[in-house]
Amino acid sequence: MEVYILLFTAGIVAGFAAGLFGIGGGVILVPLFNYFFTSYLGVPEEIGFKISVATSLAVITVSTLFTSGFHVFSGRVDVRELLKLLPWIFAGILFGVLFSHFVSGHVLKKIFGLFLLLLSVKLITDRGGAPKFSFKENILLPAVLLLSAFSSALLGIGGGVVVNTLLFSLSQIETKRVVALASVISFINAFLGTILYMVVPAHRVLSWQVGYIYIPAALFVALGGIIGSRFGVKLLHMMNQHLLRKLFGLLLVLIGLKMVIK
Repeated sequence: MEVYILLFTAGIVAGFAAGLFGIGGGVILVPLFNYFFTSYLGVPEEIGFKISVATSLAVITVSTLFTSGFHVFSGRVDVRELLKLLPWIFAGILFGVLFSHFVSGHVLKKIFGLFLLLLSVKLITDRGGAPKFSFKENILLPAVLLLSAFSSALLGIGGGVVVNTLLFSLSQIETKRVVALASVISFINAFLGTILYMVVPAHRVLSWQVGYIYIPAALFVALGGIIGSRFGVKLLHMMNQHLLRKLFGLLLVLIGLKMVIK
């Protein structure tokens, strides 16, 4: 029972941070899961980080289901156009899962730390404004979605932050459309990644582990995340969003350095 309470609490924390900072939960979930599996449950880091990545995707699948569905049914995302891009997304997910499977958990942890450091630089230095460069959508979108899917499967993130960052920087696509696309892509990435991580051969070290996914963590953290995100969003509207991005960037620096150095 203590483990389940801890997981539920971790979900509230991750959901609160995601709602408050407007960043996908994977950035918070993967470090939390890694600490939980390796330090609390004693899982070797070699397998623990991979379980963290896969279980994070399972949680993100649940947390992005309703928001992505809203964007689809409200017509903010062209479903027919999205279907044409699915092969690129699936290819990215497949490559990410295979790369993760054949690379050590220690190396993956370093890669995740570097990703957090790069993201923190973006958050701390970003001043907004119009993009300096612009590429055609039919060239840019497949490349961005491929990279987003690969990053999602490899690092346990939804990949929406990759879509937002690149499209805001390299295209003239309307902001609302980019945000909607990022939300839907996060769900698709997480869902496909979860399925593949459930069927890929994995060393079983925990009860209720399916592939690389630890089912109790996925369920209880997802439930806690629903509650935490509501409080995070409420507080978001009461605080300076520019300052929040900077503070969150500094937090990511600390987490990223710890994962790279340790």
